[in-house]
Amino acid sequence: MINKIKYSKILVPLIFVFLFSQARAESLDSAFSAIIQVDTSNIKYKKYTIGKKLYQSGEYSKSLKYLLDAINTEKSSSFYNAEIYSLIAGIYFESENYNESINYFKRSLGCFNNNFVDKQITDEDAVLRGNVYLKLSAAYYKINIKDSSIYFLKKIISNNQINTKYRKIEGNAYGNLAAIYISSDSESELVINYLTKAIEIHKQVNNLSSLAASYSNLATIHVKNKDYLKAKYFYNKALEILEDKNDKQSVEYKESLYDNMAWSLYNLKDYTAYEYVTKSYSIRDSLNEKKLKADIKKIQLRHNIDLVKKAEENKRLRLERNNWIIGVVGILVSLLFLYIANLYKLKQKNLRLKLSENELEQQRKLEKLKSDSQAKIINAAIDGKETERKQIAEILHDNVSALLSSANMHLQATQKQFKGDEVPIEIQKSQQIILEASQKIRELSHNLVSSVLLKFGLEYAIKDAAKKYSNSSLRFFTAISNVNRYAQEYEIKIFNIVQELINNILKHSKAEKAYIAMEEEDSMLTIMVKDDGKGFDTNKSKDGIGLNQIRARVDMLNGSFEIESAKNIGTKIIIKVPVVRNQVPKSA
Repeated sequence: MINKIKYSKILVPLIFVFLFSQARAESLDSAFSAIIQVDTSNIKYKKYTIGKKLYQSGEYSKSLKYLLDAINTEKSSSFYNAEIYSLIAGIYFESENYNESINYFKRSLGCFNNNFVDKQITDEDAVLRGNVYLKLSAAYYKINIKDSSIYFLKKIISNNQINTKYRKIEGNAYGNLAAIYISSDSESELVINYLTKAIEIHKQVNNLSSLAASYSNLATIHVKNKDYLKAKYFYNKALEILEDKNDKQSVEYKESLYDNMAWSLYNLKDYTAYEYVTKSYSIRDSLNEKKLKADIKKIQLRHNIDLVKKAEENKRLRLERNNWIIGVVGILVSLLFLYIANLYKLKQKNLRLKLSENELEQQRKLEKLKSDSQAKIINAAIDGKETERKQIAEILHDNVSALLSSANMHLQATQKQFKGDEVPIEIQKSQQIILEASQKIRELSHNLVSSVLLKFGLEYAIKDAAKKYSNSSLRFFTAISNVNRYAQEYEIKIFNIVQELINNILKHSKAEKAYIAMEEEDSMLTIMVKDDGKGFDTNKSKDGIGLNQIRARVDMLNGSFEIESAKNIGTKIIIKVPVVRNQVPKSA
């Protein structure tokens, strides 16, 4: 008979006993009750109270109905909701629907987290949360996700609390950690460390059932290490604690303890092992019968829970359907009233529109006149400015520059009169000043009106400008074809437009490359200026003063102006204007 005992039985004993002894009814008298303040007259509280009493009496499917109604009734304290979620999770745990149990335990935990921000944790709060961690760990272990189970147990022992209720939870957490590591064949030292802490706490809080389970697990470690004498010692200590206990949990413990004690005695050649095997089998027979009944009850419970869930879902769908019907009817009635009201408003609006049509037409004409006038004023100012710049440039180049050259020649003639004598330094300095002034006047003249433009035309002036403004950060490229000489005023206007666009690129685009293309076709001059800079949203950004001036110039030239741009893809501007050629005098 003793030969039938398997070694694997030693690993079964009571290693999971903590995990599931806490996952059931601890929420009934947990710290929730100590901190929840509710209005006992409200509907939610009454449903919650009935659901809790049904839970305590083991009528889980009926309890679930009331608890689901309570959670969906009206808003209340987050801690109050946390207890309801915890009870619902416990019902799913009893029906072995562990995934749904985890879902509701997490909802319960979420209620805690929402209220522990920037708040000192009280003893009651800690016990409340510790209970949920313990149950959540058990549910994860049931679905074989040991990492998550260990995670929540370690959260319990990381929270240093000294009150008795929390210490009981902490002791169970240490015992559960040891149980998990035994099942994973972890190092004995780690398991013994956890069990030692668990035993110490269980003794302090007088948690005898858990103390017995810890002694049993400690014995199991010694069995794995083949130290059967120590194993026998700790199995005996566990049995001494449970000797007079006859509750369901204690009986289940004793069945495993008798079985494991028999194995240890067998290895010690102590044949009193047969007595323990007999005791184990006698308990096991009754347990098997109870387990069969419990399994049948769980199957029935799962079926009843499914019915409750389905009824709750149907109720929710009916409420949603009724709300939809009421909403649709309300919308239809509202639409009818809106339709009638809109008919009346439309009639009134049509009358007002007819009366204001003439006023709007006149307003549009006035706006157009105003816009045309503004464009003419802008262009007149620009034309005046360009004419003035040209006149100043001509005066500087033809008159002032010539006078400075003449003064320099007189000073050179004066130098020759000194022959062998030393020329006064004042004369030399005067020559240097005159040369510097001539250079500055030449540069100023070129800035006012490009001399390249006046002498060689648009093509060379634009290429010169591109070369002038290119640097290591920004390169300008040109592509100019079929561009001839045009009327001088026309060329100045076009060049100034291109120069203004170049200035915009230099100031705002943050580009690395820019392109200037120009081509004449069918007496239309097309100008394209493009860059690879940051661009802008043409739907949101308004044209600046510079672009408005350019648009006004193009309008006065009877041309078109288009902008294509978007953020981070650069800007492209296309201008088309009819060409204006030099008037050739008629021959006599």
